[in-house]
Amino acid sequence: MGKKCDCPKGLPGWLVTFGDLMSLLLCFFILLLSFSTMDPAMFKEVSGSLKNAFGVQRDEMIYDVPMGTDIVSRDFNPIFSVDVILEKIKSAVKLELIKGEIEIEALEDRVVLRLNDDLTFEPGKADLTDKARALLDKIRPIVETVPGELMVTGHADSVVINTTLYPSNWGLSAARAASVVDYLLLPRTVDPKRLAAIGFGDSRPLVPNTTPENRKRNRRVELIFLQSPRPDEIDIRPPTGKGLKEQEILPVPIT
Repeated sequence: MGKKCDCPKGLPGWLVTFGDLMSLLLCFFILLLSFSTMDPAMFKEVSGSLKNAFGVQRDEMIYDVPMGTDIVSRDFNPIFSVDVILEKIKSAVKLELIKGEIEIEALEDRVVLRLNDDLTFEPGKADLTDKARALLDKIRPIVETVPGELMVTGHADSVVINTTLYPSNWGLSAARAASVVDYLLLPRTVDPKRLAAIGFGDSRPLVPNTTPENRKRNRRVELIFLQSPRPDEIDIRPPTGKGLKEQEILPVPIT
């Protein structure tokens, strides 16, 4: 017969062996620590790296109530990228681009979308055509989802006009730019603070106004996607059936 365990009543025999093992390991690591040397300079460097890695903060006096991070805004406010917006526009208006009804130009900090006069307006008028409305319906989702500002500019040729509604090319070009902005804002899914309408008249031609073809090219509306100088102040969220921000429709201004 085997030797009877003399451990305390109620405790298994393996527990005594486990306790002896833990005691030996503790003595072993204490012995290693006693033989080791501490480099103060190295310890300071390592502790500084850990502080930066884990975000240890200093005590500072604050006067405002801390606000939480808006996860939706952080995740859905993408960084402005000319290449990204350029690809979005090309995908949305591929057919019009093939027909030559629009032009796209990518610059360092902006993307310019040019709409030909024949596509957008009838001569001497500022009312959008059906084709223009259909095109802007494709552009609006891009305006809703990319950060930055949109400047809509109207341009005319050098032929002087004098109508009851528009006494000059300046008035006509400004009215056309405003018509585009009004239509983009119609569903109230775009913040009006991000849009601007400007009329340049015939002051900024693309080509000299020497031929009918050149004058036709100079009559245009441009949608310029700009990087905002203060992108953190612009709140862009994916539009749903309910519109902006907390998915609420912007209120109708009281007149």
